[in-house]
Amino acid sequence: MDHQEIITQLRQLVRRLRWLNFLQLIPDTLVIYGILQLAFNQEVVLLFNTAFTRQRAATVTIIFALIDLCVTGIRYNDRLAGRRLISQLRGHLTEPEAALIKQFERFK
Repeated sequence: MDHQEIITQLRQLVRRLRWLNFLQLIPDTLVIYGILQLAFNQEVVLLFNTAFTRQRAATVTIIFALIDLCVTGIRYNDRLAGRRLISQLRGHLTEPEAALIKQFERFK
């Protein structure tokens, strides 16, 4: 893979990680919401104005947590791929390329 292809892929990866960071907020919020609803309700738990038994509400919260875990795994794999791409770069980097690498390194 040549230098320009690596930079292009790294640029796409940074854009994807930016979206995944935003996307991660949704399942994180859903998990916290489910836990709080389970903690403060008794027999019937309201999730999004829908009544659930405690067991069903716990199952829904576990599903939210699994979705959260999947998004975390995708982010982890993308960070590994980015590190591999950066390790393949050789030679002098231009200022925008160095800035791109710094952007990527912020996604830890």
